[in-house]
Amino acid sequence: MLTTMSKEITEKRIQTEKPFVVYKKVSKSFGDLKVLREIDFSVYPGEKVAIIGPSGSGKTTLIRLLMTLEEPTSGVIEIDGVPLWHKEVKGKLIKADEKHLHKMRGQIGMVFQQFNLFPHMTVLRNCTEAQVKVLGVNRKDAEDRAKEMLEKVGLGTKLDNYPSQLSGGQQQRVAIARALVMRPKVMLFDEPTSALDPELVGEVLDVIREIAAEGDMAMILVTHEMEFAKDVADRIVFTDGGKIIEEGSPKEVFENPKSERLQSFLRRMRK
Repeated sequence: MLTTMSKEITEKRIQTEKPFVVYKKVSKSFGDLKVLREIDFSVYPGEKVAIIGPSGSGKTTLIRLLMTLEEPTSGVIEIDGVPLWHKEVKGKLIKADEKHLHKMRGQIGMVFQQFNLFPHMTVLRNCTEAQVKVLGVNRKDAEDRAKEMLEKVGLGTKLDNYPSQLSGGQQQRVAIARALVMRPKVMLFDEPTSALDPELVGEVLDVIREIAAEGDMAMILVTHEMEFAKDVADRIVFTDGGKIIEEGSPKEVFENPKSERLQSFLRRMRK
């Protein structure tokens, strides 16, 4: 569980700083299917936001747009005041080129449902290559950083192992370390435990709790783990039908849900 001190630090940041991530009237459609409908959404530096909701409510699409894995149909997303999918030219926003997207991606880390590790690379190399090829870090420094993050997630003794030699929980922890080595300003987690056997879920959630408790990095977590969301998040966002239906502190959302739709969702999740 987050400490009271880390919660207070985050709340102070929210009161005094500008949002780091901003969605402005963002919509996404796949053909005739409208997945997101004019979403307005912000995340502040250091804030931990958990997104909950039924399957098909737009949760994953929301963060895939931020990771530039999907392009919005309309609207603008900003990171630290800079448009993500657009560039400003002579006062007008035009579609950004790949060079701009590549630069913006450097501020974002993402942990997927599936681990997406390179099977032919050791644990150490999985956490080293992007630093060398994307950030231009020399290999010695990249390996030192990788070892530090692997130690943080409890895998300092597994540097020379290959993904196939690890449990699912261990593989997901490697994926978390791989994202952390890039020093992102915001971390995205897309149902990070959904592909794990039940007995392995706890070890991954504990690592994420530890990262969240450090308080430095903004985090957006799409999760179906309600108790985990309650423990880790500063704010809970409930989505349904491609819209944000309700949001608030964990206490407000879980103990006093206002909308009938959220009340119904929580009743089903508690069964």
